[in-house]
Amino acid sequence: MPKTSDPSIYEKAFAKSDKTDAILVVDGKKLHVNKALQEMTETPELTIYEKAFVKSDKTDAILVVGGKKLHVNKALLSYHSEYFNTLFNSEFKEKSIEEIEIKDVEFEDFATLLSLIHEKPLDFNMEYAENLLKLADRFLLNSTKLLIAIVIKNSTEFDQFDKLLLADKYGLEDLLSHILTLYNTKDKFKDFYEYNWLLPQLSDATKLKLFEKYFKSGFCL
Repeated sequence: MPKTSDPSIYEKAFAKSDKTDAILVVDGKKLHVNKALQEMTETPELTIYEKAFVKSDKTDAILVVGGKKLHVNKALLSYHSEYFNTLFNSEFKEKSIEEIEIKDVEFEDFATLLSLIHEKPLDFNMEYAENLLKLADRFLLNSTKLLIAIVIKNSTEFDQFDKLLLADKYGLEDLLSHILTLYNTKDKFKDFYEYNWLLPQLSDATKLKLFEKYFKSGFCL
């Protein structure tokens, strides 16, 4: 009678027990497994972005970004964005499509942006603030820009001119007005003298506001 070889450490790890209920065979060797546990390990855990947009009784549309699904509410998005109002309520073919693909966006950025109109918005790092502003402009989500502007206003990661530049570039009027009030001494304007490349980055309208602030305050005297 041929001698039976001892099972390897791998076979021992998958020996039959009262907890196993299925057998996988690899190269003639058996692995005793638990079906339920196997299914759990094969299903990746949802990210915080996916968890924020899981299917519920309040969702009635699916947006797909990079193969990942965002379950959304049409009425909520349509209320906050003319882009989505047109997408969901016009005669475009997307109106009748169950899943709508959104192209040329990063999943995390897009999910974060949409979450800003939810009761519990996702947090975001300041390094992504401008990306979110770009997306807000693209998808006509003006209400999200107000929230992003508040976060930028209170951030210590942007200096005064960076905040001015973002406010000017993305039409953040409240933030722009706030930053202009900070130019309240002649020294605050010295950056425009020392770094003459700063001023050309601003729109003519904002340059005019700065000049008016400077001259009306008597700093030129």
